[in-house]
Amino acid sequence: MNAPEILPPAEPLAAYPFFRSGDAEESRLHVARVFCPHELKQVTARRPFASRHNLVKLNETALNYLTYGTDVDILPGQLKSFFLVQVPLEGTAAIRCGDQELMSSPAVASILSPDEYTEMRWHHDNRQLLLWIPRQALERRLAEHLGEAPDKPLSFRLALPQREGLTQSWCRMLVDLASNIDQCGADWLRFRPTVAALEDCLLRGLLQLHQHNYSERLATPPREAGKPRHVQRAIDYVQAHIEEGITVGDIARAACVSVRALEEGFRKHCDTTPLVYLREVRLERVRKALVNLPLHGESVTDIAQRYGFVHLGRFSAYYKARFGETPSQTAGRGARA
Repeated sequence: MNAPEILPPAEPLAAYPFFRSGDAEESRLHVARVFCPHELKQVTARRPFASRHNLVKLNETALNYLTYGTDVDILPGQLKSFFLVQVPLEGTAAIRCGDQELMSSPAVASILSPDEYTEMRWHHDNRQLLLWIPRQALERRLAEHLGEAPDKPLSFRLALPQREGLTQSWCRMLVDLASNIDQCGADWLRFRPTVAALEDCLLRGLLQLHQHNYSERLATPPREAGKPRHVQRAIDYVQAHIEEGITVGDIARAACVSVRALEEGFRKHCDTTPLVYLREVRLERVRKALVNLPLHGESVTDIAQRYGFVHLGRFSAYYKARFGETPSQTAGRGARA
């Protein structure tokens, strides 16, 4: 049985229009401002040129929706400064990147690597969700996981499966992010720690789940983790920065070890992971805030999102498993007191 479509029916990011145009040259100039200089050629006049580009800046990355309404050839050459994930929501596109090529579709997304020569033909029905990722953002996280700077450029396998394998959940997460923005808009985006944490999860997930030229090294068990003082250093950092957009890379830097060594240290000395520990500390802070809820006038949702819990159903489940009652029950007891 085929996996269900991951596409939301409405146009993603519709509340964040960047431009609309019926002119190919005007569109090329606008798109080049966001991505890079490139050639854009309309292949046929059978369908009118009708580009639509929506854009939301996240933390380090940017989420885009783009379609041209007709067959176009796109020739960017080397992207140089960024990676580009292209998730087709509908239609197809022929893509060549270096010595790899594919026909992307709602079943197979793609990721373009900066140092590979790229050329594409987007077909008239092609509607894509695009994640623009600065090169330094991914390379920094790769170095954190490796414990050292990469010795050659990071290069991904072009094909990114949307309906099977480990990357299926990653593609779903990206589409869900766009849906969350559509449903909650600016109110949701103002919770910067939450946005930063979700973005960090996406970027690290891409490194862990999708094939690239460092995948084998990342899968190799790390050397012995640092001494317990490194773990304590990480714990102290989490406690001091709990309301900020902390990532596992931030914690590893504070502990002066690689991400893999940090995770191994937490496993051996705390029987958990750094991110689970971070979640537990945040739950404790949420509980303290809920007990004092009448003093601050915030809602349960406000407090949960302040501490990085964007998915309220999952937050409630974590909270009840940890404390044996729902957040509303804690807040209600505090109000009565």
